[in-house]
Order: sequence, then structure tokens, then C-alpha cells
Amino acid sequence: MKFEPSKLSKIIEQNYSHLMPDFFEMQTECLASLNIIYHDLDASLVAMFLTSELYKNTVKEINSKSKISLKCFYQKDNFKLPVSTYKIKHISTILNLPRETVRRKKVKLIKDKIIILDKKKKLYTLNINVIEKKKLDTQIDNLSKFLFKFLVFFNHNRFFVKEVSREQIKKDIEDKFLLYLTKFLDFQISYFANMKTLLDIESIFIVLLCTLNTTSQIKNKKEPMTHKNMFSRIHQLNSTFGLNATSIAEITRVPRTTVLRKISNLEKIGILKKDKFKRYVSDDLTSSDLSTKKIPIMYNNIKQLGVFFSQCLETYLAKY
Repeated sequence: MKFEPSKLSKIIEQNYSHLMPDFFEMQTECLASLNIIYHDLDASLVAMFLTSELYKNTVKEINSKSKISLKCFYQKDNFKLPVSTYKIKHISTILNLPRETVRRKKVKLIKDKIIILDKKKKLYTLNINVIEKKKLDTQIDNLSKFLFKFLVFFNHNRFFVKEVSREQIKKDIEDKFLLYLTKFLDFQISYFANMKTLLDIESIFIVLLCTLNTTSQIKNKKEPMTHKNMFSRIHQLNSTFGLNATSIAEITRVPRTTVLRKISNLEKIGILKKDKFKRYVSDDLTSSDLSTKKIPIMYNNIKQLGVFFSQCLETYLAKY
């Protein structure tokens, strides 16, 4: 069954205030998990790219449902990627990272034994031993929770009439793990690369966290709003406190001094605003000097989210 991504994107945009807090929750939990695994968010982007390429090549060659499951992911030495496919220039363009940064992060991933390099055969392998099943289960829970919440909304609005439980979604992700994994990684790569045209990855994490905190208070308002309507009224609608620098540092695992420096810049460019208690909330993104750049980025993210959600729906309904 095919789902038109543009229709899904339009529904997401029209119901931005109701749907996007669940998306921001998924993104903050995803970044928190990546930070625990890789201890370096830029390095995690490089690792995501490699992992995506590795398993996309693998999926093309698989003709058995059992070989795309979560259990298969943990089979050692099953999946290798030729070094020749790992071009610094190409990855730099895709991830919106400077070439030298990509080179250094690649060296770090190999040194930390997250990526195994076979110099003789010139092959890369993902070291699955460093990816604890407990951490991966957290990511699967995170994705299944997000998809379930979106499906409930679409079901209530009679766009997707099939009722699905969160347990059913989680089981399908585990059974078709490699299919969902590659789609999830490709979406995250596209999303963060798009955001990085404006901000560095740590600032993106801070913004997502503050936006989650702010929009969660607006989510239960009766009438859904587009992102323009919501952000233009965000201070009027949000009567709760923001997050302080210490809380942001604890959640993101970014040093507090770095958080303060990033926040100062985010205030200057009109993305965050400080209240009288020195807590930070999302600012009106439609009125700042950078609004002409920020709004197209937000539209593109909604478009990409529509594509990703449609792919997940098709994967769920497909018999491999």
C-alpha cells in the first residue's frame, strides 16, 4: 500500500502543535542515546552514515525475512563495506560537516573500535559489541512510541483506519529491523544535515530540548495550529517555565560552560528567549532576522518527516 508523502506532510503541518511535540521527544531521546554510545554527536553522524550504507547494501542482497530481524543485526562479521565507498568529500557534503571534521571523526570511530577497519581486505565493519542491546532496545522503544502516537492521531482523523497497538509496531520493527533501521538513519542524516545549515549539532540538541519543553505545554490546546501560527503566539500560549542551563547540561551531557555559550548565540539569533527566572524557552521563529532562513528549514523538515512516516507505514503493512 502506498501513502503519498506530500499529503502526510500537509496533515503534519496543519496539526503542527498537536503532532510535533511527539517528534521533538523522539529526536531528543535519539540524540541522548547517541551521545551515550559515541560520546561525540558529530562522530555519531558519521557513524550513522556508515551504518546506513552498510545495511542498505546488505538489504539489497537479502531474500529471507529472518535475515532482516533484530537478531540478525547481532550476528558477527555478517556485514562489511568496502573502504572505497567511504569517501570523505561525499560524506562531508551529505552531513554538512567540514571535510577535516569528517576525517577526524572517522579516525576517532576507528580508534574507539566502533568501526573496525580490515586494512588487508580494505573493508569496514560496524562493531556491534559496543552497541549494547539495552541501548538499542531504548531506540526501538523510542521509534515505536513515536510511530504509535502519530498513528493514533491519523486513525482518529480517519486517514489511516487500521488500529495498531504500540506492541504490534515494536514487534514489526524487531522483525524487519534492517528495513526500519536504514529508513530511520537516512531520515536522521537528512534532518540533522538540514538543521546544520543553521546550527552546530550541540545547539540543535539544545533547541530541540527547549522546543519540546515549550510545545508540550501547547499540545493539549483544543485547536491544532500550523507552525507559523504556533510560533507567532508561542509566548502568549505558553505560561510555564523554561529550562535552566544546568538542566539542559544534565540532559544533553554537554558541559554547562558550552551550554551557556551556545545559548548566548541562540538568543542573539532569535531561536531561544530567556525569561525573568533565567530559564530558556523557544522564541517566535517567525519574526527574527533569520526567519527567512529558519522557516524554509522547518518546511523541509516537515516534508522529510512526511516521507519518513510514509515509508514506515509502507514497511509496516508490507509482507517481506
